[in-house]
Amino acid sequence: MAGNRRLPPESPDALPPQKITFDLKQPATSLSLNHDGSMVAAVGRKLFKLIKLGAQKFEVKFDLRDLPPKQLNLNYSSNDVQWNPNDDLQLATAPTNGSVVLWDLQKTTKSKIAHVYENVHERAVNKLSFHPREVTILLSGSQDSTMCCFDTRVKTGPVATYKGSESVRDINYGFIPPYDNYFAATFEDGTSQIWDRRNQTSFLKQWSSHNGPVYCCAWHPRENWIMTGGRDKTIKVWDIVPVRVKELYTVHALFPVARVQWRIGHKTHVTSCSQFLDNVVAIWDIRRPFIPFASFSEHTDDVTDFLWLSDNVLLSCSKDGKLVQQLFNEAEKPIERATPTSLSFKHDGNLLHSVSDSIPQKKQSGSQQTPTSFYKPPVDPYQEQFLLHTSSLKEFDWGNSHMFGMSDFIKCASSYKLSGQPLYELCDHNYKVARDLNRQDVAQVWLIVKLLYCRGDPNCSQLGLLPTNSSVVPRPGVWKTSVSTRPEEAPGTTTSTQGAAERELQAHAVDGPTGKVVESLADDDHSTDVIEAMNFFECQRKPDTSVENFGPALQDWVLPPEPFQLRHDVIQRPLSPDASSATGISVPSAMEVTSTRKHVPNESSTVQLNRSKWKFNEVVASMLKFYAEKGDVQTSVSILIVLGDLGKRLVPDSLTKQWFSTYIDLLMQKQLWNISSLVIKLCPLPEISEMNQQSTYYHITCGKCNKLIEQKGWQCSRCEKIFSTCSFCNGTVKGLFVWCQVCGHGGHLKHIRDWHKTETRCPAGCGHECFTHPAVL
Repeated sequence: MAGNRRLPPESPDALPPQKITFDLKQPATSLSLNHDGSMVAAVGRKLFKLIKLGAQKFEVKFDLRDLPPKQLNLNYSSNDVQWNPNDDLQLATAPTNGSVVLWDLQKTTKSKIAHVYENVHERAVNKLSFHPREVTILLSGSQDSTMCCFDTRVKTGPVATYKGSESVRDINYGFIPPYDNYFAATFEDGTSQIWDRRNQTSFLKQWSSHNGPVYCCAWHPRENWIMTGGRDKTIKVWDIVPVRVKELYTVHALFPVARVQWRIGHKTHVTSCSQFLDNVVAIWDIRRPFIPFASFSEHTDDVTDFLWLSDNVLLSCSKDGKLVQQLFNEAEKPIERATPTSLSFKHDGNLLHSVSDSIPQKKQSGSQQTPTSFYKPPVDPYQEQFLLHTSSLKEFDWGNSHMFGMSDFIKCASSYKLSGQPLYELCDHNYKVARDLNRQDVAQVWLIVKLLYCRGDPNCSQLGLLPTNSSVVPRPGVWKTSVSTRPEEAPGTTTSTQGAAERELQAHAVDGPTGKVVESLADDDHSTDVIEAMNFFECQRKPDTSVENFGPALQDWVLPPEPFQLRHDVIQRPLSPDASSATGISVPSAMEVTSTRKHVPNESSTVQLNRSKWKFNEVVASMLKFYAEKGDVQTSVSILIVLGDLGKRLVPDSLTKQWFSTYIDLLMQKQLWNISSLVIKLCPLPEISEMNQQSTYYHITCGKCNKLIEQKGWQCSRCEKIFSTCSFCNGTVKGLFVWCQVCGHGGHLKHIRDWHKTETRCPAGCGHECFTHPAVL
């Protein structure tokens, strides 16, 4: 509410505002301006400062937490702050203990607390809102689903209490009479309500506004519009004048929307930010819902709140502890980087090609099959209004949907095992799944994970590690030794360093005729040997390239001794004793390099392999980042889940959160609900794993009087009518009930299914288009 207030006109000699970054020392969660816009209050868990705003610099006027540690309590840790729009000396904060605190800046003591309304809410208060005209009226919304109205002159408690449908996430008074006595509230169950503060019994209007929690709302300063933003990554503008609230515009953001405000002086410009994986403040034109009109990206962490000081000056705070003043004329314009054409693959593999109709097309001279070239007209940098563009969209049948479609993604998601078995069994199963889908690179990744993390488990299988004949097949060029190929040596008696290394590797890797792997690559004694021998990271996605498919022809390879044939044999002679003692270097003789006797186990070998311990966690982390950056978050997330505690410190929590969120969104888009729920459950981060515990209740209302149904039974307590009646047969539904989330009418599943096979309107006769075309439920 305070963010929609203009600053007073500046004097002609005043300096123009400029970009300012101010260090708050602590993360901020909320901002609020005073009446004339000269000061801003910034609060957080360990922050409460009043900052004087200047065109060239900021300075702290009051630090209300500058008290002895014994005097600090939860009243000084706030989720929200509101400055009284009619009194510059009064503020209200929403602590985390469920109280509401009033502050009086006129007090001469260090502690400016005027009064504390204790135990008014059972859980934390999320938002506060002062009445725009009445000085003493304050409203609070809490996580306990209640809203309280306070008269600051009455110190005993709230003068009115309102019961919401779920936890209250935001609450705001209207601006235009008669809506200044109305307030809008948003809830975690996806509904929004409008209340008259003079009527505590029931809300005036209620509608389902988002698929998921509704985090924020804002009244338009001049129109009868309400804007809401939610976890479903949309911003919606509603017209509240009709009997049923009408949706006017929908803006599609990139992340869940945590804060929204209207830009001062611009009817169709809205501003939003996300407190989840995004450090950008975006400005949208609601008439163009997919590309931001402008954006600010000065923060290094999630943006928590922002305010408009004027139509050109934006003030924002973040978890990085910075308060930044930014100018709109210096903002980034994403539309300037937009291309006139776009390509995209559908889930079924078809290719979509879109071309803007406003872009002039010029065909090159020659045949009609020459490609069409496009050029983009120059953009006026001072233009503050989007032009309405139309585009032509064409779909091409690629003919091979398996290659570019999402079939592999769906099959892997459905077939992967993520828990319930030992690590090596999970890796073996997922290796087979990827190999059967011809995803050889992913299959080798699962093989590498098993090799590195099994830690010498005697039950670990050799699947994918050795050929079927239980012999090690070396790859050419991986043994860094010299091989003797003298013609007088018989093939059966010559034991080069290559053969000795091969037998040593086989002796350590395989235990007898059973072929069980007894030592993993993670062991200190043999990690480097096998890693040098098997270069998995160079595996390409081609058929028949796994280790199992190397034929016997590769077993008898010979390393060329020289790039050209020598005229005579090179005789290796050791240095003289004097030279050896002078340099301190012991040079082995030629017989120590090449030997004609057979290799004896447990005897000092002629090949000295590197036994140093290899720290492979960094390599595994870089591998996960590689797959995530190229778009395969499924592989990265699946490996992190399978590793469990072993993978907790591979990548930062912020990156892990982003990968899991992206993967869960993809699963939900493909309607893989059970798998997405399992991924949420197995995520090690509480921010993701707790998603299954949110919005687990359905709240229904009576279809006759719109009263919230709170008691068990079939009859509404207000209108005394049966609320679960079928709109088709008018009978009571005692089993499965299906209803439209917009109009609220429904009935028996069979009746509604049969009705909507041919009809689109509601069977109750309310006139609502429940479907845009006949559908099969």
